[in-house]
Amino acid sequence: MPSPDPKPLPSNLLAALFHPWTWRMAWRDSRSQRGRLAIFSLAIVSGIAALVAIHSLKQSVQTGIETQAKALLGSDLQISSRRVITEEEIAKVKAMAKQVSQETSFTSMLFFPKSDAARLVQIRGIDGGYPFYGAVETQPADAWKRMQSEPGILLEPAMLDQFQSKTGDMVKLGELELPILGVVTKPAPRASRFSGFAPEAYMRHEDLARTKLLGVASMSSHLLHVELPAGTNSQQIKERIRSEIPNNPWQIETPENRRERLGDALDNFQQFLGIIALASLVLGAIGVAGAVHAHVARRIPTIAILRCLGCPRHLACGIYFVQAGVLGFLGALLGAGLGIALQTGVLAYFHDSIPISVSPRPEWRVVAETTASGFAVCCGFALLPLLKIRRVSPAATLRGGATLEGHPLRALPVYLLLGGLLVLLALHNDPNWKRSLSMIGGLTAAFAILALVARVLMFITRRIVNPRWPYLLRQGISNLHRPRNQTLLFLLSLGLGTFLLVTILLTGNLIQQRLNITQGAESPNLYLVDVQPDQVDGVKEILAQQKLPLLESSPMVTMRVESVRGIPVRDAPNVPRWVARREFRSTYRDYLNPTETLIAGEWNKSPAEPGKPVPLSLEEQIAKDMNVGIGDEMTLDVQGVSIPAKITSLRKVDWSRFNLNFFMVFPPGVLEDAPGFHVVTTKTPSASASGELQRALVKDYANVSAIDLTLILQTVQDILGKISAVVSVLAGFTVLAGLPILIGTLLNGRDVRLRESVLLRTLGASARQVRTILVIEYATLGLLSALTGVLLAVAANSALAILLFKASPWPDPWLLAGAFATSTTISIAGGLALSRGVCNHPPLEILRSGV
Repeated sequence: MPSPDPKPLPSNLLAALFHPWTWRMAWRDSRSQRGRLAIFSLAIVSGIAALVAIHSLKQSVQTGIETQAKALLGSDLQISSRRVITEEEIAKVKAMAKQVSQETSFTSMLFFPKSDAARLVQIRGIDGGYPFYGAVETQPADAWKRMQSEPGILLEPAMLDQFQSKTGDMVKLGELELPILGVVTKPAPRASRFSGFAPEAYMRHEDLARTKLLGVASMSSHLLHVELPAGTNSQQIKERIRSEIPNNPWQIETPENRRERLGDALDNFQQFLGIIALASLVLGAIGVAGAVHAHVARRIPTIAILRCLGCPRHLACGIYFVQAGVLGFLGALLGAGLGIALQTGVLAYFHDSIPISVSPRPEWRVVAETTASGFAVCCGFALLPLLKIRRVSPAATLRGGATLEGHPLRALPVYLLLGGLLVLLALHNDPNWKRSLSMIGGLTAAFAILALVARVLMFITRRIVNPRWPYLLRQGISNLHRPRNQTLLFLLSLGLGTFLLVTILLTGNLIQQRLNITQGAESPNLYLVDVQPDQVDGVKEILAQQKLPLLESSPMVTMRVESVRGIPVRDAPNVPRWVARREFRSTYRDYLNPTETLIAGEWNKSPAEPGKPVPLSLEEQIAKDMNVGIGDEMTLDVQGVSIPAKITSLRKVDWSRFNLNFFMVFPPGVLEDAPGFHVVTTKTPSASASGELQRALVKDYANVSAIDLTLILQTVQDILGKISAVVSVLAGFTVLAGLPILIGTLLNGRDVRLRESVLLRTLGASARQVRTILVIEYATLGLLSALTGVLLAVAANSALAILLFKASPWPDPWLLAGAFATSTTISIAGGLALSRGVCNHPPLEILRSGV
């Protein structure tokens, strides 16, 4: 009987969990198994660490966005337009505001005479007191104030290093020479998306005209930064501007709009990482359940003796639930600490890339919530094997080989509880219930497939082993289905880890495919933009002098959609609101590009008869987005001139080849007199050839911008490289969750293998034969785990390639082969390493110990 206790024995499981006798027995019973239990506790460390890191990181950035919303925009309202904002319109806006700053932004080549080199930059000409919230930091400190009162330019520090320049040196922008006043260490909020690919340069707005770079149809953005009187509602002013200055394609942004946009971008990334974190947590929880099951299975004789001495079922169950709870609690605490460290490290790594100031201080509320959630999931999984303790009979003391048994229906409430907990975690990661349920469904499918493969493997090995096979092969294969086998946990841990890591690596390859420039002779790597009609022949002549190919030369005209099917676009049903605000840069020609395929309608090479709508060819996806098709009529506003058009054809465009592709293409004879410019493309064999061409262009045609596609793609690849590094680290937590399960599974199976090996040696088997049996078992497990994980990754890669990236679904065979070989090697090496010594124990010692 249990030792006398001043308190009566509890009458239910809940009371048993808080009874001192339960805790004392749990402590005593764990003495011989603490090392193995500690290994399994590491399985949940990685899952909870990923949860804490991801959700804390999101909350930290969200908090930064909330507290610095106005500093993200620098004003209360930002009005942007592709056409020049008139003085009359500016006056109307000023009447509603406290103060207004004007900005004109465009890309141009900046020439450095000292080093005889040029660089594409994003010019920002600003006047007034912008930014009204936050501050621009420069070196020297007064450089921003000087720029507002005297001619000069501010550059990014990297540009001075690149061209070996210093403050005071002269640079040339168009026809204007300007001194470098200093460098910008903390820039003004960015208004142009392109500024992320080209370094920014700041100057006075009033000096822009002296550069003579801005023509009628130049690619420029015009902005008004508005500070409102205190207490004014920015949303009301936004609506007032739209009503008092109607029919303008202005984009009006408030701090709330930018905050939501940044939050949405963060959410998309966080949802993806949340899947990894949830997978790591579930895998770790399965490891805890496996550890508890293996531990309790070894304690069946102890449980049976306690039952014989009068210990109730719930009290026996409480002993091992306390052990599992402590196991999960310690793992949760370690995971929370690691997650906090990871969050701090990520913020330090991306410090220069985040447009806001983010405090590395841990978000303690999020840490507590995610840690508690992870702990609850682990305890829920541990309940599944613990429920079987209630079916251990006192009669188990009279017979050997008793096993844990349980009826699936008895565990149904626990399964429902676990499902609810996982759904809550998924909803915390993504409030959209459809996506959350899809995420849970996808993870469940992956686990189910791996579990099914394990069950099928055990079933097949039980049936196919043939007495005519070599004995060592029969013995190794049979170990996969014998009692206390390792097959299920082994496939779950190694297979899922392989699946997630290979999927992430293959996804990275898909992104790389989309960014790689096709190396064919017809694929450009340099765009010459803003070439005015009277400059086209001169630019072509420079290309000929430089012995560079002229790949394409296309006119470009800016236009807006005025109406669809005779209805103003703002009122047209089934037409998205963004169509009214968007400016389309279109072209005219009588031929199809090599990157285009006609999929519907008829290609027109000449304009329509007078008085009839002009033929228009649309790209298929934009036609689908606008809900229009063959035969539909549209009216286009070409810089104040209305042109009726009729959709006569649809084209499929291969956007991945970086040729000059357009959403709208007109036949010749329609847009020749419209204000516009040309884009010329070429292919330079080297960076030096590109630099020489840019120097020649900036001297003769300063307004022409040379956009080096290789530099832009390199910038994108650098950004994606940082993101990929973070994703890979977090994906590695899935592997870290799987490794302790793998180690614990091998350790739990070691006892069985030890006894079997001793019996084999007693019957005359050599140590080499025993090792061969083990190699066969672990090689089979590794091959099946790797094969299942790789096949799941290939299926996921194909779905992503076809549905999302529009790329080839065929993965890199060398990557798959490497993953397959690595997983198999880990299985064999881990199995042999942890089974080392099985062949070295004297048979008599093992038989006496009763293992």
